[in-house]
Amino acid sequence: MSKQLIWGRAALTAVMGVALLWSPISAGVMAEAPLSINSNSYKAFHDTYDEQDPDRKFLRALDTRFYNVELDIMVDSGHSTYSGPQYPDYLQGQVKLYVKHDAAAQPNTRNLYQYFEEVAAQIERNGGSVHGDGQSIVINLDMKSANNPDYAQIARSLQAILEHYDALMTSGNVGDAGSFTERAITVCLSGSEGLKSAYFDYISGTTGKLLAFKDEVYSLTDGRRGNPADYFPNDADIYHRFYAIHWKHIESGFDLLTPGNWSQDEEERLEEMLRMATDKGYTLRFYSLNGNEGAWHYKFPGGDGDAAQRWTQFAYMNDKLGTRHFVSTDSYEAITKVFDRFLVPLRDYNHRVEKAGGTQSGTDVSVSLTSDNRVVEVHKAEGLLNNNLWYSVGSIQDDGYIQWLTNKRIDPNGINKNGIQPHSDVTDINGQTIVVQVNQTDGTGSGLWANLGRLEADSTMTWMTNERIAIGGQHTEGSWPHVAIDGDRIVLVYLNGGKLQYQAGVIHSGNYQIEWNQAGSIHDQSAERPDVAFQNGQLIVAYQNNGRLNYTLGAWNGNGPITWGTTGDMQGQNGHDPTVAFIGNDKVIELHTSENTGLIWYNIGEIRGNAIEWVHNYIWDSGSSSKPSVDYQASSNTLIDLHKAGTNDALWYNSGKIHMP
Repeated sequence: MSKQLIWGRAALTAVMGVALLWSPISAGVMAEAPLSINSNSYKAFHDTYDEQDPDRKFLRALDTRFYNVELDIMVDSGHSTYSGPQYPDYLQGQVKLYVKHDAAAQPNTRNLYQYFEEVAAQIERNGGSVHGDGQSIVINLDMKSANNPDYAQIARSLQAILEHYDALMTSGNVGDAGSFTERAITVCLSGSEGLKSAYFDYISGTTGKLLAFKDEVYSLTDGRRGNPADYFPNDADIYHRFYAIHWKHIESGFDLLTPGNWSQDEEERLEEMLRMATDKGYTLRFYSLNGNEGAWHYKFPGGDGDAAQRWTQFAYMNDKLGTRHFVSTDSYEAITKVFDRFLVPLRDYNHRVEKAGGTQSGTDVSVSLTSDNRVVEVHKAEGLLNNNLWYSVGSIQDDGYIQWLTNKRIDPNGINKNGIQPHSDVTDINGQTIVVQVNQTDGTGSGLWANLGRLEADSTMTWMTNERIAIGGQHTEGSWPHVAIDGDRIVLVYLNGGKLQYQAGVIHSGNYQIEWNQAGSIHDQSAERPDVAFQNGQLIVAYQNNGRLNYTLGAWNGNGPITWGTTGDMQGQNGHDPTVAFIGNDKVIELHTSENTGLIWYNIGEIRGNAIEWVHNYIWDSGSSSKPSVDYQASSNTLIDLHKAGTNDALWYNSGKIHMP
C-alpha cells in the first residue's frame, strides 16, 4: 500500500473521529453475484514449440486454451527460398522462415507457415475463432538475428503468409490510428527491431494494409521506473500496439531472485500499469513468470506456489478492470492446472490491522465474519507475560480495505479478561449477533473458559458471560481450544494429553449460556493445534500430527450425537497451524504456515462422499507469517484471514473472494 494512501486513511479516521465509530452499518448484505472469470484468456505461452517433437508443444497450447503464443523465427545461412511442389504456391521464391530458438547455419526445423496452417485449421473447426469464443489469438514472432538476415526479404516472405490468411488476420491501415480491426489471428512482431522497421517500410510502399503489429520491450536490463506512466509516454499508433515487459518492472527484487512478499504496493502498481496501458491503447505481455519450469533466472524461489499467486492475481486484476493483458510462462502445464479449475481464493486487500492511533499487535489471533460483513477478531496481547484478551471489530469496504471501528479489552460484566490461546466464532440467533470466545486459563492448570457477548450496531461488544466450560458437572481441561457455530449449535475441539477431543452443545441466547450435552474423543487421534469449521450439520477438523496436515470429517444431524467419519491427510503435506472454513456446501479452504519458509499456503478441498479431494495447493500470502485464521461469508462472497507477522507480533489481514467456476 502506498504511503500516500495510508496517510489518507489515517487522516480520514482522525478527522471523523467518533463519527466513524457510530456510522450506521447495514442490517443485511446483498448476496454478491458469483464471479465468472475466463482466466485462460490471459495465458501466454513462452517458446511455443519443441524442436525435437515439432507438433507437441504448439498443439498442446491450442488444446489447453492459450490465447497468446510465441514462435522464434530465423533464416538459414544461405537465405534459401521455397522452391518446389512440396511448398505452397503462395510462398514460391520467398525466403524460408524456420521456427527455432538457438542459432544454427541449417535450422532444419519446421517452417513458420506450417504453424499458421494449424491455427487456421482449428479456427475453421471452432466456427471462426481458435477457441470458439470469438476471441483473437495473439501470435508473437520473435525474430532472431542469426545468419545475417535480410529483413526486407523476411518482410516479403512473412507478408505472403499473412495475406494468404487475410480473412482471419487483424489489420490496420498505415496512417489511420482508428483503423485497427481485430479478427481471429493477431500477429505481433517482437525481437529484432530490424524486422519491425522493414515490415512497416514494405507495407507503406505497397498495400498500406498492416497484417502484423509491433511491440516494444522493457527487459531485464532496463531500469525499473518509479512512475508507471513513464512506461507509456505516448498513445498507441496503428503499428505500435504491444509491449513485452519483464516481471521485475512490476515486482521489485524479481530480477535478483528475491521478490519477497506480493505486497499491496505491487498489487496497486499492477493495477495502475494495466489500466494505463489500456487507456493508451496497448496490450501488455508480462514475461518470465515461471514456477518450476524454464530458465533458472526466470523462476520464483517458491516455484509453482509463488508463481500461482501472481498468475491468479493477474487474472483477477484483468477481470476487475475489464482489460485483457497476458502473463507469459514456461510453466504451461502448471498455469493450466490452476486456470482450468479456477477454484481459488482471490485477494482484494493486504494490510496491517489498525486501531486508533496506530496499528495492532498481538498473538493467537482469531477471525470471524458476520452476516452483515463485519469482521470480529480476538487476540492475546503481545508479550509472554501479557495475557490480556482483546477484540476488534471492522467493516469491509468495497475495495476490500477494512475500516477498523473498535479495539477494546474483553470485559464480561465489566471485568477485564485474561487468558491464553483465544479463539472465537459468531452466529445470528433470534435477531442478535452472538460471539462466543473460548480460551485456556492463564493461571494454574488447564481449565477451558467461554465468554459470550452480543455484537452491537455501533460495533462494540457487550460481554455477558464468563464461565468455566463443563459438562455433567465436570470441568473441561485441555489446551488449544477452537470453536465453530452453526445456528445455535456449537462444537468445541481441543487437546487433552495430546489427543483430539470435542465437546458440543446448544447456545441459549436468552440468558447467554451454553448447554454442553455431548463430549468425547475424535477417533482417539493424536493431534496438534486443531481448528474446526461447522456448516449445515457438516464438520471438518484440521490439525497437525507429527508435522503432517490431517483432517477428520463429521456430521451432526438433528439433535443426535456427532458422528465422526473419515480421517485423512492433505496429500502428504506438512505445515503448521492449520485453519479451515467452508466455502460452499461441499467445498473447504484450509490455510497453514509452511514448515520451512513461514509463508501461508492454501488448500482447496471438495468433499466427495466420505472424503475430501484436495485440488489446489499454492501460496496465499508470500510474506513471513504465522498462525493464520480464516473465515468465509457466502452471502457476500467474502474471504478473510488474519495472521501474525513471522518476525514480530504485528497483525495483518488479507481480504478477498473465492472464485467458484
